[in-house]
Parts: sequence; C-alpha cells; structure tokens
Amino acid sequence: MQPKTVNIAEVIENQDATWFTRTIFVLCCLVMVADGFDNQAINYAAPSIIEEWHINRALMTPVFNISVIGWTMGSIVFAMLADRIGRRPATVLAVLLFGAFTLAVPLATNLTELSLLRFCAAFGVGGGMPMAIALVCDYAKSSNRGFRGTLLFLGYTVGTTGGGLLAAEIVPQYGWRAVFYVGGVGALAIGAVLLFALPESVRFLALRRPSDARIGLYARKLKPQAGIAPDATFAIDEPVKQGVPLKHLFAEGRSAMTLFLWLALGFAFMTHYFLSQWLPTLLTPALGFANGARTLALFQLGAAFAFVFGYLIDRMGVSVATLAVTFAALPVAAIGVLAHMGAGLTMLAAFAGGLLVLGGDVGLSVVPSMIYPTFIRSTATGAAFAASRIGAILGPLLAGLLIYLDTPLHMIFILGALPMLASGAAAFLLDRSITPEAAREMASRAAPLPRH
Repeated sequence: MQPKTVNIAEVIENQDATWFTRTIFVLCCLVMVADGFDNQAINYAAPSIIEEWHINRALMTPVFNISVIGWTMGSIVFAMLADRIGRRPATVLAVLLFGAFTLAVPLATNLTELSLLRFCAAFGVGGGMPMAIALVCDYAKSSNRGFRGTLLFLGYTVGTTGGGLLAAEIVPQYGWRAVFYVGGVGALAIGAVLLFALPESVRFLALRRPSDARIGLYARKLKPQAGIAPDATFAIDEPVKQGVPLKHLFAEGRSAMTLFLWLALGFAFMTHYFLSQWLPTLLTPALGFANGARTLALFQLGAAFAFVFGYLIDRMGVSVATLAVTFAALPVAAIGVLAHMGAGLTMLAAFAGGLLVLGGDVGLSVVPSMIYPTFIRSTATGAAFAASRIGAILGPLLAGLLIYLDTPLHMIFILGALPMLASGAAAFLLDRSITPEAAREMASRAAPLPRH
C-alpha cells in the first residue's frame, strides 16, 4: 500500500515524462518571451525616437538606466513576494503589470514621460524572469536543473531576436510606437493565459501550505503510475525559516558564495547591456539601421544556445560558465574593429559574442536555483538578477560617456569587453566558495519513490 506520507522531493526526482511539466515549461517560456522583448524594445526604438524628438543620442542613457532600475526593483520585490505568497500569483501580476505599462509607452511625448512609463513596465517584467526560472527548477530533477533553466532562455531569445527582426520591418514603416503596441498586447495575452493555466510550485506548497489539495493533484500528474492514495499527506525534507528571506542569503556560510555570484553576474551584465542597449545606435552610422538591428538580433540569438552551457554546468559545475564569460571578451572587442570592414564580419563577431556572453551569464543566472534551498529560491534568483542589474546600469552609462567623449568606435568595444574578464575572475572565486550544503544540493539525488 502507498505510504500515507509522500516525500514530494522523491516524486519530483522520479517523475514521469508527462505533459504537465512540459506545459509548465512552455508557460514559463512565454514569460521569458515577454522579458526578452521588453529588454530590447526600447533599444530598437531608440534611433527613431532620437530622430523624431531631435535629441542627442547620449540623452537616451537615462531612459535605458531607469528601465534597468525598474527591472532591478521588480526582481527584488516580486521575488521576495513569491517566497511569501507563491510563484504563481506573483508571476501573473508581474506580467500583467508589464503589459499594461508597455501598452502605455506610445503615449509618451518627452523623455520624462518615456522614462516613467519604462520604469513601471520594467518593474513588472523584472519580477517575471526570476520566478519563471525558479518555478521550472522547482519541478526539475536535481540532475538537470541547469539544463532546464537555461533551455528556458529559448523563450527569451524568441523575444529578443524576434523583436529585433520585427523592429527592422515595422519601425521604418509604422514608427517606433508600433513596437510597444505589439509588446503590450502580447504581454497582456500571456498574462491572461498564465492566470488560467499556470500551476503553483509543488515544492513551495509542500513547504508553506502542506495541507493544500493542489499538492496531491500535482503529485499525481508528475507520477501517474505511482498509485498515490487520495488520503495521502505530503512533506518535503527541506528547511523553512522565518524572517526576511534576503538575510538568509548571507547566513550559514553563504556570504562569499552570494557575493561572488552577484559580482560575476554584475560584470557580465555590464557588457551584455552595453551591447544590448547601444549596438544598433553605435552601428547605424557605419552599417545603417536595418543592419544595426540585425546585428543586435544575431547577438541575442546566442541565448538560444545557452542550454548547452546549462547541460555542461549540470555535469561539470560553474567552471563551464567561468570559461565562457572569460573568452567572451575576444569577439566583443572585435565588433568595433570589424564594423568598418562590412556588415557580414560584424554580424559574425556579434553572434560569437552572443554565444559566449549570453551563454555564460545565462548559465550563471540559473546557478541560484541550483545552490539555494526552496524556501529562498525565488529570493536568491531575484536578488542575483537585481544585483546583476547594477552592472546593467553601469555598462550603458559607460558607453554613453564614451560616446559623449567622441571615443573611437573600436576603443568603445574594447573597453566594453573588459568586464567579461572581471566576470570570469568572480565566477572562478564563486566556484571555490560554494558551501558544502550547496554542493550537496547541486549533486543531490533523492531516493527512489517507494513501490508497493
């Protein structure tokens, strides 16, 4: 007879391949699509806004940065909220908030209004990505959390690359506002789908609400042949602690691990956002707007292959991401040199840079879901993303300053590549500061589900 108490961790580790987990993955991919599109929408629209409003291109820097600040605050607020009320309601709220304010961006008539609306939209979408990653990893086996988390970034790639290709076609014909109409309507539609179809994290429920009837429903969908009794109770052998979740990131020997993770992501995002926000603007004079947008789209396409890094991280650890972010400096520096030699070589360097920059920082982005316990997993993921956005602010700010100083194009890209070397050093130290508890979490294998 099936035991009265079922360990949810064992159910997850021994789950069958069902449409339930595939559906969760697809729904979380939709969240990533919205995030990817939002991250790039203002970047693709910027050259047209600059031309229409007759402003210096360096004045777009505050708009870029206010978006990142909103993203950062949303990551923290919604991630901590998710560890309190659940992944599902926090994710749905974040996506709907993003959609509403993105749809309102075309109403802006000046930089102040544009900045305010972008802040609100970014605040919403900033909460979506960390929780999507946490939710997918909550349902993943311990042996493939890195792979599943990084595979999720296929949705991000659809948003960023698809957004770039779309912008190259619609902005010249319909104007920059069309980008935000498409993004806003799309995000609201995604939010509506999530509202009706997205399940809650079964790990979260087992920790916070062990009597919730959804636990049994989800467990039977994960393991249909296990014969889990209707009157079974559920538990999970993981700690749950009270107090502000953020403080637990620095408790029990996690301080160094947390700090180096934040630094590795922060430096990587300096280069990531330097390229994401300024690439079309920097390359338009040499290559034209369409080729500038396509170059950025090819850079973003690198995220589509991030799952390879996730697969390798599952098997070889953080050192895989360390090598990726370190060697990423080479193709990034080459973009500025090749820009005067034609679009083809420039696009090739941008694609190679995207493979390593995005592959490396995407790999680092899923590490929190692998090394922190369930009760702070959303907070850990959101806080890591938030800390990384400090680098995302500094990267475009540095580029704006270099543009203002009339720095040669090749030197802008060489300086923009240097943070990747710093990211590699921080990732190296992260790998050596992972706590014994976190190391066991990465390598853990639950006992087989009892058969009776």
